[in-house]
Amino acid sequence: MTTVDMLDSITFEAGFPAMARRQGEAPGTVDLPANLTPEQRTATRELLDTTGSVLFRGFGVRTVDDFERVAQGLLGELAPYRGGDSPRQAGKGFVFNAAGPSPSRLLRAHNELSYAPWHPTTLCFACGRPADEGGATTIIDGHRVYQSLPAEIRDAFRTKGVTYIQHLPDNSGDPSGIKSWPETFETDSREKVMEWCQSSYTSAEWTDLGLLTTNRTPGTLAVGSDHREAWFNQAHIWRKDESVTPDVTTMDRRRTRFGYGAFFGDGTEIPADCIDVVGQTLIDCTVPVNWEAGDVLLVDNRAVMHGRLPFSGQREVFVAFA
Repeated sequence: MTTVDMLDSITFEAGFPAMARRQGEAPGTVDLPANLTPEQRTATRELLDTTGSVLFRGFGVRTVDDFERVAQGLLGELAPYRGGDSPRQAGKGFVFNAAGPSPSRLLRAHNELSYAPWHPTTLCFACGRPADEGGATTIIDGHRVYQSLPAEIRDAFRTKGVTYIQHLPDNSGDPSGIKSWPETFETDSREKVMEWCQSSYTSAEWTDLGLLTTNRTPGTLAVGSDHREAWFNQAHIWRKDESVTPDVTTMDRRRTRFGYGAFFGDGTEIPADCIDVVGQTLIDCTVPVNWEAGDVLLVDNRAVMHGRLPFSGQREVFVAFA
């Protein structure tokens, strides 16, 4: 497509994020992104493939019911958040409130569920109400990150991958703040959880404290029809500085402490200075999406990382996965 294309009341424009803007004053604006024409759907797919993110602006998607209809229209069948480490409150069905941690905290960039055996291919966000101050959703082009990192770091993650460890408590409300395994896997059946984990994770076992799993994943992925290499991991979040925040990376202690840890897929430690370089590179590549009420944002979860800036006041942002 050209830089700007007008297709039946929607203007599509390349960029990061790419833009899909409603034109004119036609009523029933929510119906437009929920029922794209074949030409509009092709334009959306092309932009998502080449840029990794498309922001629909001016369509008035403000309620959870509106968003569910639009998300299903854009994504098809929606997926649960099974295996995720973040607290998620369902707004309706498989539509979740994208609340994240405390409003005063930065939500660091990540690829959704990159540490798990499965991850969504596409995310769909919508803003019912922007925060009074701050609260932008941040997006980061994984290919730009990959190109910006020193060759020795990106090559290590590309060739070795990452192994993630999580030790989850039996019960919710643990002082560690770690989600329990029933919350994480959305069932209290030990049999179902272990059956799923043994078929999906690298390893899984019950401990005296809870559930311990490891999972080896790629550190980078080839994305898009051009197969460009993109950064795809959240080792910078899971590999903590032991001198500041104890984690479970040290293998002889992983059965005695709840938490998360990460090391290279070959079993070697990820150096702290490597994580520092990755963290700064992510900051340098961050682009904020400053919400307007009614916005809808599509994100290719393999090509683009996302996060959230701190905010004050009420903020209503929904998210769905596919």
